Amino acid sequence: MTEPFYFGIPLIARAAAGDWQLVEHLFDLTLRSVMAQDDADFRVLLAGHDLPRAWSAVADDPRFTWLPADWAPEPPTAANDDGGRKKWLVRQRMRQAGGGLLMFLDADDWVARDLVRRAREQIGPQHLGGVVGAGFALDYRTGRVMRFPIAGAFEGDFHQLCGSSTVGRIAGEDHDRHPDPHAVLGSHHEWVEAAARTGTALARLDVTGMYLVGTGENHSEAAGPFARWRCGITEAVRSHGVRLDDGLAAHFGQEPLLPQSLHD
Repeated sequence: MTEPFYFGIPLIARAAAGDWQLVEHLFDLTLRSVMAQDDADFRVLLAGHDLPRAWSAVADDPRFTWLPADWAPEPPTAANDDGGRKKWLVRQRMRQAGGGLLMFLDADDWVARDLVRRAREQIGPQHLGGVVGAGFALDYRTGRVMRFPIAGAFEGDFHQLCGSSTVGRIAGEDHDRHPDPHAVLGSHHEWVEAAARTGTALARLDVTGMYLVGTGENHSEAAGPFARWRCGITEAVRSHGVRLDDGLAAHFGQEPLLPQSLHD
């Protein structure tokens, strides 16, 4: 039996967003990358206060589930408490449904077309999950892209910067003794080191990710504890990156999107 695969997307509330129209556009691009998966056997759990317009295109698709947040919208904080509560909603729904593989996906990042397929192939029964260590940073404002590491600004792997980089195995409610990968391994940037420290089996996924920067709505650049440093990474991509070409855009499901259409 194929192990279920879920994308869990926590979405900022309209009342807390600086530009809700931009948030909706970014979510539309993220949704395109999900819909372009070459293994279409996946599910999406969207947790939020408000439904973005792009959701209407998938509302009747049984793979897509809306998880409404039942608390008052909160402004962004350094700890991203609102996002954490929405991730909890996602994990709870997964546990109720019997569990599976879970990738938390920020509502502005992109996933490669082969993400679901390769995660299923490479995360074995001995693994608690897997990490995406390679990828690109794309500046939304200029359409310029750089491969990790970002020379002169960030020398680490993709998963050490981008939250859309881990796939964890979530157990169903009837398997309470199975460890929660997020409890064992911590935040995305800690997974590899935490796995080595705890003796946890972790797969290194042979797949790339795409981290969007420079949108003005990225939590880590606006309210995170290292916002100024992360803005420096954006400036490096903006200054030294190359234009996103059609082939790379297509690899992340952005067809017929062209670089100049990022802002449309």
